[in-house]
Amino acid sequence: MAAPIGAYSLPVDTMVWLGTVIMIVTMGGAFLVGGALGAGPLLAMVGAEAKTAGACAPAAAPAVVTAPVAIGSPELR
Repeated sequence: MAAPIGAYSLPVDTMVWLGTVIMIVTMGGAFLVGGALGAGPLLAMVGAEAKTAGACAPAAAPAVVTAPVAIGSPELR
């Protein structure tokens, strides 16, 4: 909506850079609104996961293979 109005009321030089400014402001606003709306549910999910038993327990370390292993051998599966 701003482009047709600006095309008839502003000089061409202004419209060249104004499109970029409008895009940057729009993207910044979308990032702020999207982050604000997504942060609450994300915080709740992380909190719920942290309360479950063993949520932060480290996984068992994989066995270290010291001998050469052939491609397709059962040790690689």
